[in-house]
Amino acid sequence: MQKNEINSNCAIARELRKYDAVIITGASSGIGRGFVEFIDLYADVKLCNLSRTFPTYLKDRKNFLNVPCDLQNDEEIISAIPKILEFIGANGESSPKILLINNSGFGAYGEFPAPTTSRNCDMVDLNVRAIVRLCGELLPVIKAGKGSVINIASTASFQACPQLAVYAGTKSFVKNFTLGISYELKKAGCKCLCVCPGPTSSNFFKSAGFDSPPLPSGFGHKPNDVAKATFKALAKNRTLITVGFINTCQAILTRFIPTNLLVNLSGRVLEKIRSV
Repeated sequence: MQKNEINSNCAIARELRKYDAVIITGASSGIGRGFVEFIDLYADVKLCNLSRTFPTYLKDRKNFLNVPCDLQNDEEIISAIPKILEFIGANGESSPKILLINNSGFGAYGEFPAPTTSRNCDMVDLNVRAIVRLCGELLPVIKAGKGSVINIASTASFQACPQLAVYAGTKSFVKNFTLGISYELKKAGCKCLCVCPGPTSSNFFKSAGFDSPPLPSGFGHKPNDVAKATFKALAKNRTLITVGFINTCQAILTRFIPTNLLVNLSGRVLEKIRSV
């Protein structure tokens, strides 16, 4: 292992060991599972997961609470908050240092309103409303303990995406919302990071309606790669990270290409995905 790699891992370990508890959404698989496995590699913290699916790989983990919750349902999120606060020990007398990771989300491919208008509204509820609700409900205790927030956006957040119009719109919101509150949270001694991964080996494409990922072999990220890049950026007090060199270059290029041209280019590329 090279010296830079060792130093990077040490910095990540120091960062993760600062926290008393981690609250995450969607830890059952994909990037969420990558986060948990990385956390457990370096730190011993309380872990709380919110999702409809129980992460069976964590059934024997100590200091673990799974809160069954449909994150598309605002009332279920609100009812979950007292359980979370009790578990992490945020009782008004103590201020645990908390890391909140808003990871859950899904996409849908096709010309709007495909697959259905209801499915797209569900996407907005999960990708946008759930993040706003959890941040709003938990920020008081996060500020009290000078904790951190990580919100997962996407490289799709940097441009309009025909065939992924609603998904890209929700992720643009996540990016801009996160950057906005990062300025506010910095005043309270807290960190706030927006993460923009590209295509990742997860359940995203299945949820989007693909039988198999429409990607060339070896293309895209692994969940653990996203987790490592995220925690490395958090340790460096970054507010925005695009995962992967090529994705970073593409994100930068979107600043210089006229909007209409960019939409036309992305539309032509995304229309061909089904035939890849």
